[in-house]
Amino acid sequence: MKITVFIILILVLLVPVGWFAASGPEMIRLTPIIAEVSPLYMGVIPFIQADKLREQTQPVCDYLAYRIGRPVRLTTVPDYESLARLLELGKIHIAWFSHASFEKLRGKRDWQVVCRPVQYDSVLYSGQIVVREDSGFQTVHDLRGHSFAYVDRYSGSGFYFPNIYLADEGIKPLEFFSEVFFTQSHRSSIVGVLEGRYSAAAVFSSDLVYESGEGLRVIARTGPIPNDPLVVRADLDSTLKTQIEQAMLTMHEDAKGIEFLGNLKILRGTSKYVAESEVQALLRQGDPAR
Repeated sequence: MKITVFIILILVLLVPVGWFAASGPEMIRLTPIIAEVSPLYMGVIPFIQADKLREQTQPVCDYLAYRIGRPVRLTTVPDYESLARLLELGKIHIAWFSHASFEKLRGKRDWQVVCRPVQYDSVLYSGQIVVREDSGFQTVHDLRGHSFAYVDRYSGSGFYFPNIYLADEGIKPLEFFSEVFFTQSHRSSIVGVLEGRYSAAAVFSSDLVYESGEGLRVIARTGPIPNDPLVVRADLDSTLKTQIEQAMLTMHEDAKGIEFLGNLKILRGTSKYVAESEVQALLRQGDPAR
């Protein structure tokens, strides 16, 4: 009885081995499963109208995707505070802040500037205070008792640096202007001035934001302001962070990068991207020209 049971057990064990041996290699079908590479997300705010925003930022996403070998998706968020929250939560990997919003929102957060663009041959730019071309306003002092439009409290050219300029002129906005508005976009501020809803507005660059600035006149310039930084969390995977940094800083040396920069130069005057150390060195020198 014991011998019979033993023989049966041996047969049970040997049958699968014999089956595989008899089947041959052609019977084994292995289907490889390739895991899809998860995308990176780049966050921006709608500082200009949606179609122009995508036109000016999508090339950077496309180039990064080409260089690092994974999709890079553009994500538009309503404001800089939302952008900061999403970066902290890891919902976006790369964030494009204004200089002022970066300085105000960073606080003790461990963020790192990857690069800043060189635009119109400079890493610094000037903001503008604009009025209607047919108005009688010649200087900011002529605006006493009139309405004034800012973009938002985290905008460099649309709030922070204009207020520094106004303070230097001895102007306290809440006392000086009849009304103060926050429009949430440079274009909205400009359109509001043209339509007569605001007497003046602090904006980035009227000729870049709205139809070559037609119908507007610049009565003051603010800054110099560092160009907008491309920011990541410092604890982002070090290999990925290095890939992003190297891709951006060598974009002007890469054939595909030069192709993308050709469009960006037309749209925003962007010729290349430089490291934060270069920008800070320039600020210490106090020289607005690059």
